[in-house]
Amino acid sequence: MSDQQWRLMNPVGDPPRAVFDGAGRPGDLSGKTVGLFWNGKPGGDVLLDEVALCLSGRFPGLDIVKFWEARPGTITAYGNSADNLRFMAQSADLVIGTNAD
Repeated sequence: MSDQQWRLMNPVGDPPRAVFDGAGRPGDLSGKTVGLFWNGKPGGDVLLDEVALCLSGRFPGLDIVKFWEARPGTITAYGNSADNLRFMAQSADLVIGTNAD
C-alpha cells in the first residue's frame, strides 16, 4: 500500500461582506415626518395604510407621506432611481417600506 494523502479543497472562496451599522432609531416620532414606500406588490399599500393609522394615533403631530401618492414613480419592485431615492430621503425623517405578495 502507498502512503498517499489527499487534501480536500473548496474552490469557492468566502465572498467579501460589507459591514455597516443599522439605521438610527429616533426615540420619539412626535412632530416628525414618516415616509411610506410601497413597491407595488399586492397588499403592501394596505399594510402601510394600517401602519400610518397606528403611528398617527400614537405620536402627536406626526406627518405621513405616502410616496406612492406623492410621487407615483417611486412604485417599483425593480429598484428606484437615484432621484427617487433622494426625494424619499429628503422628504422624511425616516422611511418605512414594505414588500408584500
